[in-house]
Amino acid sequence: MQNPRIKVNFNWRAQGATRFFQGYTYFRTFLFYIFLVSGFGFCASTQRFEQLKKVKDDKALVYVLRPDREAQSIFSFGIELYKYPGSFKEGGSSLFQKFGLESGEYKILELTPGFYTLKCRDFEKVFFAKEGKILFLSIELYNTGNFSLPDLFIQESKPEDALRSLLEGKRMYRNSSEN
Repeated sequence: MQNPRIKVNFNWRAQGATRFFQGYTYFRTFLFYIFLVSGFGFCASTQRFEQLKKVKDDKALVYVLRPDREAQSIFSFGIELYKYPGSFKEGGSSLFQKFGLESGEYKILELTPGFYTLKCRDFEKVFFAKEGKILFLSIELYNTGNFSLPDLFIQESKPEDALRSLLEGKRMYRNSSEN
């Protein structure tokens, strides 16, 4: 029923819908700009896995993998690579390279033969880079409980398992930063 004293009757449902769609349009425009800006950032430095790189006779290739896992998948892990001048038993390692890996990324390291240590958070893995060989190191996350942060370990993977990680799903991204 309409009130005869009011010349303009508001339909509150229509008014509410107009406000909703007006706000929705602003929100949609905001999301479009966010995706546009983030899209340019991702296109600049990522490349999906295609094939294994060929090993030079006097070098060793080390693939450092961070498979896509749900636990702490939004965090980037800082990784440090140390080189030993001789045997790792002698000590005296020096920082060789620093880089970060996101979930679902891998990094290829072309190294001279020798002993190295890969450190990530509180865990480290000593390995020997042998000339003419490919080595796969995988940073694995595991949960220790429902309300605890996941722990990690670095393991040497079999080539079959590493290739499965590189090729599963949409394929892993190569981290090509030169830090």
